[in-house]
Amino acid sequence: MHVKTIKKMLLFTAVILCIPFTVSAQSKSLKQATPEQRAKMQTEWMRTKLALNTIQVKQVYALNLQYAQKNDPIIQSKEGNFFKFKKMKALQNEKSNALSQILDAGQYRKYLEAKDQMIHNIKDKKQ
Repeated sequence: MHVKTIKKMLLFTAVILCIPFTVSAQSKSLKQATPEQRAKMQTEWMRTKLALNTIQVKQVYALNLQYAQKNDPIIQSKEGNFFKFKKMKALQNEKSNALSQILDAGQYRKYLEAKDQMIHNIKDKKQ
């Protein structure tokens, strides 16, 4: 596999893992946080960034919890980053599709823009 491809995969994995978390000294590491804590942080981030209404907050929390629980065994596993990446990418695609049904077009666009911005920020930090 090409080094460029591996770097892209590792970057994507980092983005998937980091998107829901606000930068905070109080945040626990990903492995230490429970799925419920991750879902709550993800939902709060989305609530503020995407101006979710009350119904959307409930729906988004349920979705975030569902996927945090699905991701937990992957995060906790001893598998290599490549295998984690493949599994989490598939779950992230499922989740994004489900989010597109909950968010309106403008909110979903903002979500994708925030995701792209995070990728850009991670790339800048790695350089």
